Amino acid sequence: MIITAFRPEKEIYEGLVFPREISMNSILAIFGFGEEYKTVGSTLTPYMINSIYISLIVMFISTLLGTLGGYALARIRFLGKDVLSTISLFAYVFPTVVIMVPIFLIFSIWKLINTPIGLILALLSHTLPYTLWMLRGFFQTIPVDIEEAAFIDGCSRLQAIFRVVFPLSTPGIVATAMYAFTLAWNNVLFPLILISRMDLQVLSIGILNYMKADFVPWDRLMAASFIATLPPTLIFFVIQKYIVAGLTAGAVKR
Repeated sequence: MIITAFRPEKEIYEGLVFPREISMNSILAIFGFGEEYKTVGSTLTPYMINSIYISLIVMFISTLLGTLGGYALARIRFLGKDVLSTISLFAYVFPTVVIMVPIFLIFSIWKLINTPIGLILALLSHTLPYTLWMLRGFFQTIPVDIEEAAFIDGCSRLQAIFRVVFPLSTPGIVATAMYAFTLAWNNVLFPLILISRMDLQVLSIGILNYMKADFVPWDRLMAASFIATLPPTLIFFVIQKYIVAGLTAGAVKR
């Protein structure tokens, strides 16, 4: 993918493993630079902007609700807790394509077709069960004795959660948030079905637009795919220090 993205278009069909020269034309073309007219696809800039803010919103909401709900499922006793945990796992592994028709009909009734809110809600139906299940399992690995020690020191449950449990859970929370972002970023089915306005489409659909029945510009397709991998990769490198820091934070009383 990377080699083809930086390979001149004329060399793509020659069967060479490495290009004779490095070209930035494909990268520039997918953003509309150096193009006299639009041929296949269009500039990816609006698609990237839509994908970034929608994926960040989905990541934040699913991580917040998954953290609170996961702690409740792991620590608080209430009727139907095990059933609710099983339902959350089933909601994640259930094939989304099977329920797309009822989702589309419900969203049509609620006037959520072709709206960012509708797309965000649809993506949350896929990411929230995952964050809920994963963080529940992570909270269960934290010894209850640490929370009980915090209670003895005078902490309330909320204080113990925010001062002890959450700092210890930083690796799990950050990793889960990263995966929730990736799920929303890579999703094709929901924006393909629920969004028809081009100004609201996301990057996955922008890449799909390069796939034509009669011709596929492989250099631009690979360039767009390469650009699509950059935001999740950059986010990982930015937050990886918090994953390491969370391994020991909160376990020592200061």
